[in-house]
Amino acid sequence: MGTSANLSQIIRFYADKQKSPFIDFGEFCAYIKKYAEHHVEEQAELVKYLGDPQPTVSAELEALSQKKIAALVNQDKKKVIISIAYFSIQYTNRFKEILENESVPYPVVTDLPAKFPMDFLERKNASQYITEILEKQDVKSQKLYVIVFNHDCPFMLLPACIPVRVLMETAKRKIRRILSKDEYHDYYLKKLRSSNPGKELIIQHFFQNFVEDKYQSDNVEDTISSDDYYYWSQLCYFIRQDFEKIQDKTMEDNNILQAIEITEIHNVFLKQKMQNTQKKAEALKELTFNMTRPPYIFTIDQMLKLKDKNGRTLYGRFDEEDFKEFLMKETGVAEEGKLPNLLVFKVESGTKYYIYKNKILPLCVRLANEANNAISATLENRWYDKLYNYESLPEMKNAREFEDCVAEEIRKQAPVLWALLNANFMSLLSYEKNQYENLDGGRIFDGNQILPFSEILMLNQGDILAQAKMRLPFWYTIPVISWICAMFAGKRKQSKTIKSEKNVETSSKDYDEIVGSDVAEGIETGKKSKGKKKAKKDVLAEMAEDLSKDFLTEGTTLDRELDFLCKQWNKMISPQAHLQLTEDVNSLIRDYMRKVINTLTASTFTADRVRSLAKSLVKTPNMQKIKEEEALTQYVELYILKLVSNR
Repeated sequence: MGTSANLSQIIRFYADKQKSPFIDFGEFCAYIKKYAEHHVEEQAELVKYLGDPQPTVSAELEALSQKKIAALVNQDKKKVIISIAYFSIQYTNRFKEILENESVPYPVVTDLPAKFPMDFLERKNASQYITEILEKQDVKSQKLYVIVFNHDCPFMLLPACIPVRVLMETAKRKIRRILSKDEYHDYYLKKLRSSNPGKELIIQHFFQNFVEDKYQSDNVEDTISSDDYYYWSQLCYFIRQDFEKIQDKTMEDNNILQAIEITEIHNVFLKQKMQNTQKKAEALKELTFNMTRPPYIFTIDQMLKLKDKNGRTLYGRFDEEDFKEFLMKETGVAEEGKLPNLLVFKVESGTKYYIYKNKILPLCVRLANEANNAISATLENRWYDKLYNYESLPEMKNAREFEDCVAEEIRKQAPVLWALLNANFMSLLSYEKNQYENLDGGRIFDGNQILPFSEILMLNQGDILAQAKMRLPFWYTIPVISWICAMFAGKRKQSKTIKSEKNVETSSKDYDEIVGSDVAEGIETGKKSKGKKKAKKDVLAEMAEDLSKDFLTEGTTLDRELDFLCKQWNKMISPQAHLQLTEDVNSLIRDYMRKVINTLTASTFTADRVRSLAKSLVKTPNMQKIKEEEALTQYVELYILKLVSNR
């Protein structure tokens, strides 16, 4: 042993030196004092053992006793230190012997010396402990456990430093030893065959491979995806059933029962591991599927709230580590020259969204269609106001200015579309679109370049200007009259400007007099209104406004999203039939909400409550006739929020 100041290591070294786990306390204190004097220059921490080491050693032994590493007891009127680590090493060597000779018995409690205090050993249930070390094991621990089996088996002594692989291998070798005997080999093979009719060749192959030790692996999870655990379970059950019937069990019989229980625990662990792995894989697969459906873009929080087809949240069937691994895999480095499957982008507000690359172009087209009406109406109204006042804007005639104006409106009204069109990955996506059939960039790209924003939104400068002019009075189209009106309008504008400047000057003089009375009135009004509570209707309306943020993508509006979803579930071709069906659905929602609105309170009106109401309504017979259930459910959710918010 190298020089050490660790008391447990010094005790173990001293026990090995005298070849006994029972150490006289006085002799050990004398030894550790000499040890400290000799090695204090190498280990400064040994200075605490100089002088009288007994108080220090006693205090440290109490701590080691709590950790079940060493113990200080009174035997024959003298203090004795018991090195549990000594026994741990001794029984570790026993397991090594079993690997060389399967007939060597497992260490059991009766192997301990009679004067050994059993209270200092920690008892562990076999199923609980083996499952724990299969998940995670500390092979550097010096502890010694008493393993308690569920069946009528002797308690096993198991050092914590024994790797779980070694424990499993010893159990398999003991089972393999009896199956190699002629009287057991044919008997259990026949039992397995009769229990699995039609699988005789598979059973023969499994049984032969096990007996001949062809299942050699350092990884206990190698068979987790195979059917071997099922045959293992059957074989262990048959062996245990027969050996439990023996009245006077020998040491070998008890060893077989111990080995069988260890193997059965391992089989159960593998089965549960396989089932959990399948559940995680299915949940992550469904998560991927949900992310390829509208609205296509999701934040981390939104992904964790996604549900399966039965309405159960997917997060829970996989944990945080699985989710992080999933994101790293999907957003990680792809093949050279290609984008990852899952891409990330940020909008101006700082919100980070995830989207699958094959859904970027469909989403851009959808957002462009939605933004078309809003931006077209904004520009038309702005230009109409200017034309009505005989004014003009550069973007009315200049194509470059018009393009900049459209870009600014996209940035304001469609932040997600703006972020996507300006994302770094769009240039690479333009190259990939030619390689994949599901990437159609006809509306977004011209060759490998992004189309101008006005073309993506299908906005025509001349059409918008013509629409604005059509709203003007007829005399605006007559050159002479419009020129005269414009001249007078300019003079009126100048006079209004002068008049407004005078008003501002007058108001600034009277400000000090007016503001005092206004503040006094405001304070008085505030005192009166402070005592008034908001009506329930107003409270629910404010809550609906806040909840709508959870249901809407950033940058979109409630009406815009309702219009999009309506087109998803309402497949009527005739405009009249389309309008009639939409009105019928809206009427059903309104009638339903009239009955429910009285039951809503500020505490119960939550996002989950809105989803529950929508789900209940969609399940009614009248709504069941509409096939697009998912789009209809989302539509009902948003329409409920619209009704409650009094829009």
